[in-house]
Amino acid sequence: MTAASRDSVGSPARAPVAEEHSAFSVFEGLTLAGVTLPMIASFCDTETSEIDAWRKGDVQAPMGRVVFLTMVLSHMVDELVRTYNDWGPASKAWYLHMQACLEKGKKILVSQEAQNQGAPAGAFRQGERFFEEWLDRDAVKGWSNEAASRVALGTDTTGIEF
Repeated sequence: MTAASRDSVGSPARAPVAEEHSAFSVFEGLTLAGVTLPMIASFCDTETSEIDAWRKGDVQAPMGRVVFLTMVLSHMVDELVRTYNDWGPASKAWYLHMQACLEKGKKILVSQEAQNQGAPAGAFRQGERFFEEWLDRDAVKGWSNEAASRVALGTDTTGIEF
C-alpha cells in the first residue's frame, strides 16, 4: 500500500462512495395516498418483498423506479385533489382528514422530487417510460381511483383517524 492510498491518519483510504438516493419519502407518500405495497409491486412488476426491502432501505431501489414512483405519487396527489373537490356533503372531520393527507402528500412529493434531482438522465427517461405504460394500465384497472377512495373512506393507512 502506498502513502497515497492512506488517509491523513495513516488508515487505508476509502474509495469514494456514490451518493445514495433515498426512496423512503416516495413510499411514505404513496402509502398516505392509499397505495398499498401489493399495488406498488404490481406497478413495478416485482414481488411485494422486494418493494418492502426498497421501502425499508435494505436494498437500494433502482433510480428509474424511484422516478417512476415519484410520478405515480404526483398523479395520486392530483387524484386526491379531484376526490376532495368532487366529494359530496361530508363531515368537517372528513374535510380536515383529506386536507391533512393532501398537505402532507404535497410536501412529500416536493421532497422526493428534490431528492431525484441528482439522478442520471437515463433514470428520468426510464421513469417516464414506466409511467406512460402505467397510465395505460391505470385507465383499465382504476388503481388511482381505488387508492383515492380508500383515503376518502377512511380505510387508508395514514394513522389519521376521523
